[in-house]
Amino acid sequence: MAWTLTGAFLLALAISAGLTPLVIWLARRQGWVVAPREDRWHQKPTAVYGGVAIFLAFVAAFLLLGLHNRLYWTLLACSGAMFCVGLYDDAREMKPQVKFICQLVVALVAVSQGIRLGQGIIPWAWLAVPLTVFWLVGVTNAVNILDNMDGLSSGVVCVAGLVLTVGAVTEGAGSTGLMAAMLAGAAGGFLIYNFNPAKIFMGDCGSLFLGFTLAATTILSANRASQASHLTMALLVPLGALVVPIFDTTLVSFQRTSHGRSIAQGGRDHSSHRLVFLGLSERRSVLLLLCISLAGGLGSLMLSRLATPLTAAVIVALIAVGLVSFGIYLGEVKVYEGQEKLSWLQKSPILSRVLLFKKQILQIALDLALVSAAYAAAWLLRFEGNLTHWEMTILAQSLPWLLAAKLTSFWLFGLYRGEWRYLSVHDLVQMAKASLTGSGLTAVIFVLLYGPRGFSRAGLVIDFLLCYCFIAGARGLLRVFREKVRGQQGVPVLIMGAGDGGELLLRELRNNPRLPFVPVGFVDDDPAKQGHLIHGVKVLGSRRELTQLIHKLKVERVFISILSAPEEGFEEIFDICATMGVECTRIQPMIKF
Repeated sequence: MAWTLTGAFLLALAISAGLTPLVIWLARRQGWVVAPREDRWHQKPTAVYGGVAIFLAFVAAFLLLGLHNRLYWTLLACSGAMFCVGLYDDAREMKPQVKFICQLVVALVAVSQGIRLGQGIIPWAWLAVPLTVFWLVGVTNAVNILDNMDGLSSGVVCVAGLVLTVGAVTEGAGSTGLMAAMLAGAAGGFLIYNFNPAKIFMGDCGSLFLGFTLAATTILSANRASQASHLTMALLVPLGALVVPIFDTTLVSFQRTSHGRSIAQGGRDHSSHRLVFLGLSERRSVLLLLCISLAGGLGSLMLSRLATPLTAAVIVALIAVGLVSFGIYLGEVKVYEGQEKLSWLQKSPILSRVLLFKKQILQIALDLALVSAAYAAAWLLRFEGNLTHWEMTILAQSLPWLLAAKLTSFWLFGLYRGEWRYLSVHDLVQMAKASLTGSGLTAVIFVLLYGPRGFSRAGLVIDFLLCYCFIAGARGLLRVFREKVRGQQGVPVLIMGAGDGGELLLRELRNNPRLPFVPVGFVDDDPAKQGHLIHGVKVLGSRRELTQLIHKLKVERVFISILSAPEEGFEEIFDICATMGVECTRIQPMIKF
C-alpha cells in the first residue's frame, strides 16, 4: 500500500509541477496578473489562476489511478464545484455573502451524498449533518484566508495531505490515503513555484478547492479511524493536520471582532504577517508555520497509535494551552489603528466590559485546562497509565472539587492580577504558595468526602508538582516567545557594561519593538564576566577588543550602560567609536543622587 500511495503522490506532484509553468506563461501572456495592493503582501505583479494547475493535476491523477468508489466521485464533483466558485470569484469578484451561500450549497450536496461524519463519531444524524457542513465550510474558508503569504496555504495543505496519507497507511485505509496523497502531490507541485518569491498565486479557485478537498478527506479519514479506535483518537489526526488553519482562523476572527472589523475583510493581520512584523523574514515565517503544521500532524499520529485516550487528552490540553499562549503573543503585535478599537467599544458597552476583563477570563480558562491536565496526569503516573473503570469514576467525581479549591487559591494569591510577560521570581513564589494552598485545601475536602483512606495521597503530591510546573510553564511561555520568536533584523549594537545597567538596556531593546536595534554582544572590563551570557547575549571582551569587535560584527552603534561609573571615564570609548565611524551613546540613569 505504501508504494501505491507514494506513486499517487509523485504522479500528482509531477503533473502539477509540469502544468504550473504553462499556467504562468498563459497568465502573463493574457495579462492575468494581480498588482500589489496596500492590504496584500506581495510587492510585484504576479500571475494568478494557479489553482487551475492544482485542480487539473488532481483530476488527472484521479482518472489515471482509476478510483471507482462512488463516494470519491462525489468528492471530486463537489470539489470541482467549489473550484468553479473560486474561479468565478477570481474573474468577477463575488460578494462575500454570495460566495458563502455557494459554499454552503456545495457542502450540503456533499453531505446529502454521504460525505458526513459517521455514526462512530456522531451517532445522531440530525447533529452530524450541521456539524459536517460547518466543518466543510469552515476548513474551506480557513485554507482560503491562510493564502496570505507565498507558499503558506499550499505548503500547509501539502503537509496535511502527507500526514493524512501516513495515517491512512496505519489504519489500512488505502482509498482515503490515495485521495490525501494526490491532494498533497498537487499542492506540492504548485508549491515549487509558489514559495517565496512566488511566481504565481493560486487564487480562490485553488484555495477553495484545496480547502474543501482537505476537509472532506479528513472526514473520510476520521470515519475510517472511528471504526477501529476511540472517538477521541479518531479525531486526533484530522485536528492535528489542520492545526495551523484552525489556529490562524481563530486568531484572525478574534482579533478582527474585538477591533470592530469584519471577519471577511482582508488585511495584514494573519499569524504569518505578525511574525514578519516581529522581525522574521517571509520565508522564516512560512517555514515556522509549516513546522508547526508538521509537528501537529506527526504528533497526532503518534498519539493516535501509542497513547490511551486519557493520556492523549492531557497532552492535547497542554499543546492547546501552548498555542493559545502563542496566539496571545502574536495578538500583541500592533496591526490596527489605535482608535479603531476604542470607537467600536464605545458603541458596544457590554462587549467593552467583556474585552476589559478578557485577560482574566482567558487566564482562568487556561488554568482550568492546566489544572485538569495535571490532575489526570498525576493519576496516570500514580497508577502507571492504567486506570480501572472505578478509578476513572473517582477521578471524574473529584475533579470539580479540586478545580474549585485550586482556582480559589489562585485567585486569593493574586495569580490573575499579574502580567505574564513580566514573570519574575516573586511570581514563581506566589504560584508555589497558591499551588500548595490549593493542594492542602483539596486534601481537606477529600478527607471530608471520601475519608482519610478514600483517595491517593501520593497522587495529590504528584498533582501538586505537576500543577505548579504547568501553571509556571504556561506563564513563562510568553517570555520565551518574546525572546526566541523574533527576527534579527535591525541595527547591530554593542552594549558596554555587563552589569545591572546593561541588563536593563538589553531588556528594553528586546521588549520595545519600536527600537530598531539588535544587541550582538556585551563589552566589559571585568575579567570574571568574560564569556558569560546575559539573556543569551555573550560578553565578548573588554574595551581593548572594542575596535576588533566593531569591525568583526559590523556594529553600527555602541551603548554605554554602566550606571555606577563617573561621566569622565569613557573618553577612550568615544574616541574609538569616532575613529571607527560608529555612533556612541551614554545611557543616563533615570534617578540621580
